Amino acid sequence: MATNWATELFGPKILTKPKTTGLPTESRFGGNNKKLVALYFSASWCPPCKGFSPMLLDFYNSCKDDLDIVFVSSDRDEKSFNDYYQKLMPFLATMPAFNSEEARQQHIKMADTFQIKGIPTVIVLDAKTGNFVTDNARTEIMKVTDEESKKALVKSWLEKEAVPIDQAEFNTGMSRGPLMKALMFFVNRPVYIFGLYYLIKQGLKYLDELGQDESEGGEL
Repeated sequence: MATNWATELFGPKILTKPKTTGLPTESRFGGNNKKLVALYFSASWCPPCKGFSPMLLDFYNSCKDDLDIVFVSSDRDEKSFNDYYQKLMPFLATMPAFNSEEARQQHIKMADTFQIKGIPTVIVLDAKTGNFVTDNARTEIMKVTDEESKKALVKSWLEKEAVPIDQAEFNTGMSRGPLMKALMFFVNRPVYIFGLYYLIKQGLKYLDELGQDESEGGEL
């Protein structure tokens, strides 16, 4: 990735607390002394997220010397986002998708890049290069319960070979083939699902009517 990988991935602004306009992403990550950055895909309306968030906060508090966490929200309105983000302090956050068309496109791009199929999901990147470390962090974090095991997990991430995102294998080696790209297209653009549903419904109706016509034409 480019030297300024964070701006490319997150956009020009990054939030450090709710109800603010954010700081330039480049300046926030430019002099960063953290070794890892974790992306936390989550939302206030997601029950599993509400259960996992306290665990992630506890993990962060044990490992914050080496780790930044960036909240990537799927909330749909400002109040829901701000209320939930307040509970996730001191995480950073990307601009929520409802904030602007630019933010929405940035969110779609991130979800597609990391093949996000559901939330909560935690993606770990190398803080210096933005290279990919793991997308299995949520499962791993849920297994560690004491200070020693939490620090050992971070150490294992640091020892892994970080690879450029376009060379990464996501979700235990699932490749980004045509079927997965099509799936992610509809996941990130739910309005198109209704259009697809309509086309399928009309097609089935046509086939049903065609079958009835053929049946009636065969009668003597």
